[in-house]
Amino acid sequence: MLEYIDPREFRSVEEREAEVIAKLKRICDYAWRNAPAYKKLFDEAGFTPSQLKTMADMEKIPKVTRDDIVKMQRETPPFGGFLTVPPEKLKRIYVHPGPQYETMTDADVEQTSRAIWKIGLRPGDIVINTVAYHLVPAGLLIDGALIAMGITVVPSGTGNTELQVQVMHDLKVTGVIAFPLFLMNIVKRAEEMGYDFKRDFNLKIALAVGASPVRTSLEQDYGIDLREIYVYLPVGIACVECDYKSGMHIQEDFVLEVVEPATGKQVPVGETGEIVVTTLFNELMPRIRIGSGDLGFCTDEPCLCGRTSNRLVRIVGRVGEAVKVKGMFIHPAEVSDVLSNFPALTNIQIIVDHVELKDRVSAKFEFKEELADKEEIIESFKKDFQSRCRLKIERAEIVPAGTIPKDAKKVIDERKQIIL
Repeated sequence: MLEYIDPREFRSVEEREAEVIAKLKRICDYAWRNAPAYKKLFDEAGFTPSQLKTMADMEKIPKVTRDDIVKMQRETPPFGGFLTVPPEKLKRIYVHPGPQYETMTDADVEQTSRAIWKIGLRPGDIVINTVAYHLVPAGLLIDGALIAMGITVVPSGTGNTELQVQVMHDLKVTGVIAFPLFLMNIVKRAEEMGYDFKRDFNLKIALAVGASPVRTSLEQDYGIDLREIYVYLPVGIACVECDYKSGMHIQEDFVLEVVEPATGKQVPVGETGEIVVTTLFNELMPRIRIGSGDLGFCTDEPCLCGRTSNRLVRIVGRVGEAVKVKGMFIHPAEVSDVLSNFPALTNIQIIVDHVELKDRVSAKFEFKEELADKEEIIESFKKDFQSRCRLKIERAEIVPAGTIPKDAKKVIDERKQIIL
């Protein structure tokens, strides 16, 4: 079992920046020499690794968005030139909605273990992992990290609330990895089944994938120690809360910038901008200035824990075309791809909103003409959409032709805040 207490977390800002710049130069040089996509991006921007002298010099590196990655992978399948080794050399290949192909390495597993250690899970804990194991890397990545730490894992995945309750009770589970709203659903279902949650369960720690308005209740009413993380796949867990819960510390082998979305220029600490993440450890598929599309802000105020890194305070929304729902992304190009398989439809619009603090995905459908089998077509579309985006359309509405403007956005986000 590895020891995950990292003395680098308590070093001076100057020491950290010196090491980060050295590692950035190395990973950028490696990517330029071995990943055709980065060579092209760097050359077009006139960037060379030797230009990196301070953290501000990172602005010279092109920002890469998820849209860019999907586009480049379609133009040069399957990895878009971001991979530095042949695909057959990889242990696993993951598929994000898009599709977007990704891989994770042993270094990613170790970095995830370091993050999980910070929230207080230790050998001897039994942990339910409710994160998806299918296609995307999240479930297996966390699973591998927990096992490396000597922690027992119950790979439950998503859904099956009543079974999750039974497993949590029977196995005396002490930790859980979950979206806060799903954890609250489990707690409430346990109460409906006649349990007193605080008395009948052993759950003490939860790694919360995202912020949520139910956090206070989970902590105060049920005695669960929630720790928020910032995770953006494919870069992994970039930030983690410490015991003092005053923002999420940036992990030592991650570089997190807050930038102006349109230009990629860094904004002053405390101002809101797009979260851009670079990892310093994965050479098989380097991740350099990956734009998350998340809007957030950081603080550099000292933390009582003694760690000296900046902290990500909060995610406040999204930028760009992709819309994040329940940890997955809906991209307009994906919606258009599904639509192209249904010639009877002239247009469609996906709407994301909140119902009783839960995300809901709805759709408006326009048909070319009167058809007897509209409901069958809608059901087929919903099935294909769920297969592509891993999200279910919960509400469908047929609207007259011309209702949805031709230039209207394919995906509309009507949520006032992102609730997980």
